[in-house]
Amino acid sequence: MIKLLLLVVVCMSTIPMMGQSWKLLNPVLSHTIVTNSQNPHTLWVGNWAHQLYRSYDAGTSWTIVEIGSTDVPNFLMSIVTAQTDTNVIVVGGFGVDGIRRSIDAGRTWTRVLTDSARLAMYFISEAILEDVSQPGRYFGARGTPPRNNSIWESINNGATWDSISVLPPNFTDRLCTIAQRKDSANILFVGCRGGIIARSDDRGRTWRAVPVLRGMLNISGDAEVPKIVFSTRYPRVGYAIVAITSPDSINDNGGVLKTVDGGATWDRIAFADTSLWSVDVRDGANGEDDVFIGGFRTSNRPTTIKGDGLVARSTDGGQTWSQYTDIPWGINEREDTIRNVWSIHCEPKLKRVYMTAETGTYILNEPTSAVDNNETDSHQTLRYTVGTNEIVVTDLDPTDDHTSWTLYTMNGNLVLSGDVVSPDAQRISTTSLASGLYLLTWGSERRFRTAHIPVVR
Repeated sequence: MIKLLLLVVVCMSTIPMMGQSWKLLNPVLSHTIVTNSQNPHTLWVGNWAHQLYRSYDAGTSWTIVEIGSTDVPNFLMSIVTAQTDTNVIVVGGFGVDGIRRSIDAGRTWTRVLTDSARLAMYFISEAILEDVSQPGRYFGARGTPPRNNSIWESINNGATWDSISVLPPNFTDRLCTIAQRKDSANILFVGCRGGIIARSDDRGRTWRAVPVLRGMLNISGDAEVPKIVFSTRYPRVGYAIVAITSPDSINDNGGVLKTVDGGATWDRIAFADTSLWSVDVRDGANGEDDVFIGGFRTSNRPTTIKGDGLVARSTDGGQTWSQYTDIPWGINEREDTIRNVWSIHCEPKLKRVYMTAETGTYILNEPTSAVDNNETDSHQTLRYTVGTNEIVVTDLDPTDDHTSWTLYTMNGNLVLSGDVVSPDAQRISTTSLASGLYLLTWGSERRFRTAHIPVVR
């Protein structure tokens, strides 16, 4: 059983960007996040060892969902929830053997794609997508050593898959991600090792490399392109990021790429010599793209590669950038502290921005955005009263599972914990606590809720 270390911290950013801050929602290894297209309060987060985290209330309650054996060291990095039937979910990742699918909102899972020769079959970095023009049609970019890189398609909502093309080993030795132009669904892109972007104009049947840097077709042998996105406002404008994996080839490597001609050509616009892994874009103010990026490094060992802990934003389509400097990086359940940002997701309906990283799942607090104004930091089924020397907590939705509680300071220190013995009036003594805001976690290892509680002397 994987143990969940509920280390929770909260950040107030110091940069002058509308008083925004990133708030930690779940302190576990998080590789990707998707929202339900019909209900943006439903979140799916890719963890590891065949585990997903699901929330139906935008991240104040979480449930672990297992899609297979938990005795494997794989990482769930590609998740798609179907556009029309949101009970259908398909999942792949790094170290995940093929693709798994649920048709009942995650209650049961079936392996729907595996290699007939039992070779590894990875879908690495958001490498599965649903066709924007034909719901139920999916594409996946298989990026698997040793150099078995192929494009797969499903036309029946992920139930069965067929290989439609292969990118030869002399082209690239790894496919990382796949993207689609929303204004022209025939056009697909894959990000590849070598700092290569390949383009298809016939829905994945044939591919060619396009210029990515000053007319060159590749950037560096170690470089990877792990994410490509296109603007929703200007669909011929796109952004891609480049990861550096070798400290021997930092110069003129990495950074943010941009296209303004629909992906025919790309070029670097920012963060040269910097390793990045995540990017997303949403409609910004004054007709500009609002772009978010996140950094990456390869291991916990000291390295000269820049990118670790970098999270930056451009509100003018990449012309200028501001960096978030006080994100609550902590430690995850694997006791990792590396500050890799594995994905950023701009949810389109409520305009929320989510970030998944090595140390947790985060949300960007934006007081002036379209985020619900009545949203609070406390779970709706946990009620509390604060006295001089105690907190009394009432659980409006108790379960039969063994329930425990923990109390953390806002910088992540565990100060109190215990079992829930009286869910209708659990008394927690605060005589040892100083005044301030504390985070309460309440539940079991597999299901838990959170609330922020003030202590006043």
